[in-house]
Order: sequence, then C-alpha cells, then structure tokens
Amino acid sequence: MIYSLQSSFELIERDTHMNSYLLVIILLCFAFVGVARVAQPDLIAQTFTGFFKIKRPDSNGFEGSKLQPSMAALIVLNYIVSFATCVFLLLYKNENLPETMSLTLKIVAALTFVQLINFRLVFLLSGERAILDSMSAVNKQVWSFGGYLLTILALLWILNQETQTIFERLFFTISFLLIIWRITKGLILGAQLRYKWYYLILYLCTLEILPLIILSKLAWHNFK
Repeated sequence: MIYSLQSSFELIERDTHMNSYLLVIILLCFAFVGVARVAQPDLIAQTFTGFFKIKRPDSNGFEGSKLQPSMAALIVLNYIVSFATCVFLLLYKNENLPETMSLTLKIVAALTFVQLINFRLVFLLSGERAILDSMSAVNKQVWSFGGYLLTILALLWILNQETQTIFERLFFTISFLLIIWRITKGLILGAQLRYKWYYLILYLCTLEILPLIILSKLAWHNFK
C-alpha cells in the first residue's frame, strides 16, 4: 500500500517541447488578429456581420471602411495557420514527426488550393467578373471568421490534449459547417447574380463537392 502511494505521487517527465512550439504558433495567430484589429478597430464586428449576412459582398469582403490588403492577408494567414495547427494536432501521435508535418502541409495546401481555384475556373469558363470578385469576398468572410474559431479551438486543444476525442469532433464539426456555409453563400450569390440553375448545379457538384470527396478519399486512411 505504501508503495502504491509512493507511485501515485511519483513525478513523470513529460515531453512538452511540441506543445511549446504549438503555443508559440497560436500566439502568433493572435498577434496577426491583433495587428489587423489595430488597423481597423471594428474588424471583429465586421467579420461577424459579413459572415452571417447573406447578400452580395463587395470585393473587399468586409463591411464599412476597406481593410488594407496587407491586413486582410494577415486575417487569411491566421485562418491557414490555425487550420494547419488543428490538422497537425489531429494527426500527431508522438511519432513520425516529419511525416506528420508533411501530411499536414499537403492536406492544408490541397484544401486551400481547391477553395481558391474553383470559382476562378468558373470565371475562366463564363467570363463573368462579378462571380470572381464576389466569391473571393465570400472566401475572405468565411476564412476570417473560421480563423477566429480555429485559433481558439487550437489553443484549448493544445492545453487539454487528454480530451483528444472531443476536440477532434469539434474540429470536424467546425470545418464541415464552414464548408457548408461557404457553399450555401456561393449558391445564394449565384442566384442573386441570376445564373442558370444548371450552372449552379455544375459548380456545386464539379468544383465544390467532387474535389472534397477525392481529397477525403486520398487522406482518409491517415485519419483512421
């Protein structure tokens, strides 16, 4: 009994180096948002408004005064970095660190590329500049709001990795809802621009759903 009590109070060395690196990355994300907010004090309120409002946005993606391109780039960068951090936490199992980092970069790059290229293909095929500008603004709205959610999620995840399953489910839920909302806003935008319904279906199936199915099929065994 005495031995068991001694064992229960025994100090166990834990590897916290990776958590420290991840915390630095997330704090850097908070710095991105802080700098952008200094440039536009109502940035967070405008982000919430732009994300939930269903109307044709301007090319800036934010209501009110336009955000400087460099500050808008910081908000998008915050989304990409926080999303990559969550994917890394999802895949990392204290082994094969280079392989996990490589797979994380591939997944993030592929998903980002798909979401950047699809409406540009629509522009090339249709020649309609309005769809390019409007969908680019929708991307900024969804990514900026999603970046806030994923940054907070990543911070809590790093500090509470013993509840891995809960955070995995939260990450999948947030990512799924962001994608669904982006597609929904894109379809509503297409209807507001009075595109033919079969163009909308072609856009939805070919440029939104199909790439995600292919990517998920290729990466699913890694998540299992």
